[in-house]
Amino acid sequence: MAATYANTSNQVAALKELYTGDDFMKDLVYKKNPLLALLPKDESPSGFAGKYIPVPLIYGTPAGGRSATFSSAQGNQTPPSLASFFVYRVSNYQLVTITNELLEATKDNAGAFIDEAKLNMDTGFRSISNDLALDLYSAGNGVRGQIASISTGVITLSNASQVVNFEIGMVLASFSISGTTYTQSTGAALGYVVAINRSAGTVTVSATAGGAAGTPTNWSTSFPNIGVSGDVAFGTLSVRTSFLKVTGLQGWLPTTAPSPGESFWGVDRSVDTSRLAGVVAQGTSSETIEEALIDAASQVAREGGMPDMCFMNFASYAALEKSLGSKVQYVDVKHEEADIAFAGIRINAPYGPISVVPDRNCPAQTAYLLQMDTWKLRSLGKAPHILTYGLEGLEGLRVGTADALEIRIGYYANLICNAPGWNCVVQLSQ
Repeated sequence: MAATYANTSNQVAALKELYTGDDFMKDLVYKKNPLLALLPKDESPSGFAGKYIPVPLIYGTPAGGRSATFSSAQGNQTPPSLASFFVYRVSNYQLVTITNELLEATKDNAGAFIDEAKLNMDTGFRSISNDLALDLYSAGNGVRGQIASISTGVITLSNASQVVNFEIGMVLASFSISGTTYTQSTGAALGYVVAINRSAGTVTVSATAGGAAGTPTNWSTSFPNIGVSGDVAFGTLSVRTSFLKVTGLQGWLPTTAPSPGESFWGVDRSVDTSRLAGVVAQGTSSETIEEALIDAASQVAREGGMPDMCFMNFASYAALEKSLGSKVQYVDVKHEEADIAFAGIRINAPYGPISVVPDRNCPAQTAYLLQMDTWKLRSLGKAPHILTYGLEGLEGLRVGTADALEIRIGYYANLICNAPGWNCVVQLSQ
């Protein structure tokens, strides 16, 4: 696919030092992404130094060394149960390219220079920020949706709410997952998004860049998973380090119990699934969402956790709000550093109140009860930021094959959790 550069015809202009402070993080990165905004972070230059971050935890006491009989206590001693996740960082990039002609044309017009640069850079930051916000709910494998059916390039998604994960112009790959094996559709054909019907939950692709709607070769329900080209590692992925995307909540808190022998950042979580892979709670159709959340919070409390935040999608949030009626208690959840707040609902749980906040990136009929101080998004510098390659300020790179300048936005990061068992994924009935 040939790259398309920003130029005078699409109203994108030049580079200016508009993104050196923190205001753009509030407006472009955090504003519509509550989980991304509220997660504790280490974005220092050494926030993810080294090859990986070890995340040690104690998930069991030395129970074998306790007995009412001294000889039994002495003879049955066991060490505490320890584990350490060795989490690797991943990289992600958003490129913004502008023609030198436009740089020259706006050189003597500061207003045009700033306005046009802001348009291009804002959209670049929003794109990579939205991608990171989605990844924080994902498993790290690059899946953005599943094909329920496809006809003349029109994909009906298996879950209509997944349509928020797609944008016009995306280049997609279709693949299957069998255990730890990821197989791209035969022939490795790509699909180019040309239309989206967000009400119907359909995505239309072309088999060629710039072409009309059409089904790419061998795209079918045999290769039902869809991801952006370059986001998915194909082959047998026996270790988590093969994944190319941030390992989010679906990875740390799976709804299916880990299989024996699993290696999740080097740990076999099947030996104690609740403490190593989080609590799974199943809501029922006979209870309200509030009741399901209170029951789930009670399960986490039994494990010693004290969840203080809950995230769910807007449909589930609306159902919760309506079911509470006059009992609803609203709350503003404020970011500790950025001047930004999110409206939510407060519910009471065994260890205190929980703030429920809607997030468009959360999967349908799923809620995450989180003890926020057990999580951290670690990165080398801000996630995202403009890549300067050791230089000060904003920098652009000359494009070797074109009269243009390339600006690179990106991050090197991953999500860690030092106590999965104090967190819960709740499967809701609505």
